[in-house]
This record gives sequence, structure tokens and C-alpha cells, in this order.
Amino acid sequence: MLVVSDLKLGDVMRNKVVVLLLCFLLGNSVAVCGQESKQNYRLIFSTFDESSAGNYAYLRDGMQSMLVSRLAAKEKIEVIDRIISEKELSTLKDEKTSLKGGAASPIADFLVEGTLYGLKSGLNFQVVLYPLVPEKEILRFSIVTNTPETLITDIEQLAGEIAQAAIGGKVPEQADRNQTREAGGTSSFATAHPEAAFKKNLYSGTIVGAPDSIVQTSALGSKRNITIPSEMTMMSVGDADGDGVKEIFVLSGSKLELYNLKGKAIERVANTTLPKTMRSHALNVADLDNDGELEIYISATAGLDVASMIMKWDKDRGFRIVAQNISWYLRPLFVPGKGWNLAGQKRGADKIQFVREGVYLLQMNEKYDLNEGERLALPKKVNLFDFVYVDLDGDGVSETVAIDQKERMKVYNQANELLWVSQRSFGGSKIYLGPSQGQAVSETDRKNLTVDEDADRDLIFVPGRLLVADVDKDGREEIIVNENILPSLGFANTPVLSFFSRLRTYKEGMVVGLAWNGESMNEVWRTGKFRGYVADHGFSLLDKTDGGSGQSIVSDHPKTVGRLFVGQIPNSGSFASLLPGSDKSELTVYDLEFSSGKSK
Repeated sequence: MLVVSDLKLGDVMRNKVVVLLLCFLLGNSVAVCGQESKQNYRLIFSTFDESSAGNYAYLRDGMQSMLVSRLAAKEKIEVIDRIISEKELSTLKDEKTSLKGGAASPIADFLVEGTLYGLKSGLNFQVVLYPLVPEKEILRFSIVTNTPETLITDIEQLAGEIAQAAIGGKVPEQADRNQTREAGGTSSFATAHPEAAFKKNLYSGTIVGAPDSIVQTSALGSKRNITIPSEMTMMSVGDADGDGVKEIFVLSGSKLELYNLKGKAIERVANTTLPKTMRSHALNVADLDNDGELEIYISATAGLDVASMIMKWDKDRGFRIVAQNISWYLRPLFVPGKGWNLAGQKRGADKIQFVREGVYLLQMNEKYDLNEGERLALPKKVNLFDFVYVDLDGDGVSETVAIDQKERMKVYNQANELLWVSQRSFGGSKIYLGPSQGQAVSETDRKNLTVDEDADRDLIFVPGRLLVADVDKDGREEIIVNENILPSLGFANTPVLSFFSRLRTYKEGMVVGLAWNGESMNEVWRTGKFRGYVADHGFSLLDKTDGGSGQSIVSDHPKTVGRLFVGQIPNSGSFASLLPGSDKSELTVYDLEFSSGKSK
């Protein structure tokens, strides 16, 4: 993978790679894209994405041509002789309607998407096959190339794996390949459901530990659950009344509620209504003014403007607003060496630019007035809600873990060099900055968007919550994040339509714990699957003697207890969501026990 440092990516290496690619393509010039009609597994390509490739961006066209050529030579594979653009993908939404009547067929069996990532150690090339026909799953592939000499061989092997998987064959594990190791598996190939090491089809109530995990995990006692008669937008967990037990703040549209734990029950203790004009996209609680009471930070927009809010709650006065119409997106953030701070980001000057580059620490006075402070040094395209600082390897130096707009988790070192990119999707979310599409549109009022502006704007999604915790107290922190899964139920509701139409629909989700092994993030535990959509989650470590599980812990190995909060919308993305009374959510609380397993 064209190793990065000083002049290792200079003209000599560039020329060497280009010559190798040219020789390969000339040697395969007899392979045509349209093969004989007996080959009925059709692939159509979108233009590969090199925006994260760094110094390897020049390889994109050559690598795409090489993969197309190699796949076209495979039996039972037909590569459609054109590249589909992102705009053309929107036409798929129209085609799916005609399919219902049987008058048309999809243009291909799979849409092939490729992305190049420039790592510190080389080049990570990821390929995803999105099904355009019924009863097929998303197929994911990844290779890491360290030298120009192995690039061609790696792509040849990759093409073989893709061809086998596309026709439904078993993909052999490549033991001699420098593979991308990842949560839940060691192969470079993964389906959308990497369940080999875990129990399958477990819904809403099971904690599943990974075999041979570095963190041993089990559930304590029974779960607690309550049905909320509205669709949860987001939630946040914090000790609202100072009794040492975390409460749950739940936001459903404009309704903000507070729940607490009473024995085995979850009870609502307070509620309020926010302005109807607010569209919230982040809810967090923290005591940043050090007065002993939590502030409630609601990052939101009103129309095209940022209009965030800070609130308080106590038993005597209930909910109250202490600052509103704040022109910053807001988020409490733990910064290494600085502790907890309020961080913010602005929107851009253009109407459709709902985020502007630059995340800043904010200075807050006793009146909750905010002033811009230090700008954080972050990787490019990382926004306020996308990242956390975490000491993954216990060396006292924090890494940055982020989730991008394609739901890929990325790990950066302190110099913001990319170390690893996930194959699987993490942090799937339906929430994006700005007004809902179609709700701030006017052809005459310039304070709103025109129809074209509304259609053309980039939707900046806010990823699912990234939480940091050292659950086994070994000095190396883990990540807790959601994993919402796109549907694979036929062309009328395929992942590619959901993803590229910018209206994300998920069929099920879970919460997973991930730990760093020095090369990649590995899954160490997960919840069972939740039907629908995991809207948000929270976590806190507990004292063994607190009011949590109530169970004594006796072991030769140190154990810790944590509490996991999961907010789920069970009918999201299903036909049931269209029925009256279906807009409900489930709030579930688990107590978990953790201990160290094998070394990370």
C-alpha cells in the first residue's frame, strides 16, 4: 500500500504503480464488459470515491478500471459498460415503482461502490455491493495494500472474492492476504450481518459476548423497560437530582421528558414542551458551570438558523430555559488535558451550507453568554458531533475516533493520521442538520429555501452517539456505539435506495462495544437485535454497592458493573409505522458485568 513517509510517495513510486496498472490493463484488454448472455449476475459501478485517499487519490481510475476488467472476465458475471452517476441513482426511485407492476427489471443485480482510504500504513480499498434485486444482502470487501508490487495481486484476489459472493458462492478466507481485521471477524469479506461468532436473531433483551473476547461481558438480573407513546428523537443520561443514580432525558419531537429508575421500574417524573419551531439534532447533559446541577444542552435549528438552547431542571422548579436562540451548534466534550468543555460549530454563510468548517471550545459566563475560544485540531471533514477523544491503547495519548457520512468508523492518531477504517457501518442515524426536507421551502420568501435549493443541499447527518468507557478498568478505553442495519428486502426497499435517496431506513439495530487491538477495532460485546431503529443509547459505570443490580460480585478477577440505556423505535421503517397509534418507542435498561479477558 504505497507506504507514507517523506518521499515514499514521490515520482518514482507513482510511476512504478502507473506502469504496473497499465501493464495489467493491457494484458486484460481482451476482457470486455458485456459478456455472453449466459452470465446473468449484472454489476454496475458508481465512480469510486477518492476524497479520503490523500496521496493515493491518483490511483482511483486505474484501480477502478482494473477491478472492472477483472470482474468482466469472470464466469457468470456481466459488468454493465457504463458508470452510473450519483444523480442517476435518484432515477432508481422511479424505477422501483414500475417494478411493482412487473413492467420493468432493475438495471443490475448489484451496484458497486468503492472507496479509497489513505492510511498511515498504506492504502485501504473498500468495495460495497448494494443489491438492486430482492433477497440479497449488502456485500462488503476490504483490502489493505502496503507495497506497489502487491497492489495488482490484491485486486485480482479481491475480484475473485467479489465474483464468488455475487453469485452466492462461499468465499474462501485468504490466509496470506494482508487483511483488514475488524469487529467480529478476520476475513476481508463481510456481509451486512457478520453473525458467525454470535447468536442469531435475538431481539431486545440479550447481551452477547464475543467468543475469546478481551472483555468478558454478561447481563446482571433482568432488564427494565417502558413504552413511550411517541417516537423518540434522542436521549441523554445524567444524575439530574444528585442522588448518585442516573436519570434519562428523552426528547420526542418537541416534548422533553425525564425518567428515573424505581427498583425494577422506569417512571416518568417530569416533562415540558419546547418551541414548535425548534428542530433538535443533539441532546446532552453536563455540569459545565460547576454549580452542582446539570445543564441540558439542546443543539437545534429553527428554520434555516441555528437556534440552540440551554436548560436546567430541579425538583422544585422543574424545567426552565437559561439561554436560547444560541447561534452555535452545541456539545459538551471531554478534551484530553482540559477536561469537560462546551464545544461549538457554526453554520455557513450560504443558505444551504448548514455547517462551516471548524470546531471550537466555547467560553461560558455565569449568564450563559458564549464566546469563541480555541479551535480544535481535527481531521478534515470531521464535524462537532462526529468524534470523541479516547485512549485506545492505554499509553496516555488519546486517539480520535470518528464516524463519517458513510457511517464508517475511523481511528486517527494524535497527528490526525488515519490508522483504520471500518468495513461495517456504525452510528447509523436519521437525524441531520437543518430543517426537514420540504419544511422550509418557499419560492418567494428568501428566508426559506427554494425547491431546487432544498433538493440540492447536502444532508449533514449527525451520527449515533459515541461513548467512551474503560469497562474492564485496564487503562485502555473502549467505544460504545450503535449499529443500525439497512434493509435487504427487495428492490422496492433496497439499501441502495435508502442510502442514496438520503432518507435512511433501518430494519434493525443493536449497541456494540468495541476495543482496539493495535491494528483495528474489535467487537467485544453487543446487545441482541432491536427491531426497527436504535434512536439513541447511554451508558454509565456503577459502584458495585450502589442501587444497580443489587448482586454481590465474587471473583478472582476484578469486575465492574455498568448500566446500558437503549432507546428504540420498533416500527420505524415498517408498514406498521403507517398505522394509527404506531408512533411509540421502547426504553430499555440493562445492568452489565465486565471483566478482563485475553490481552488486547
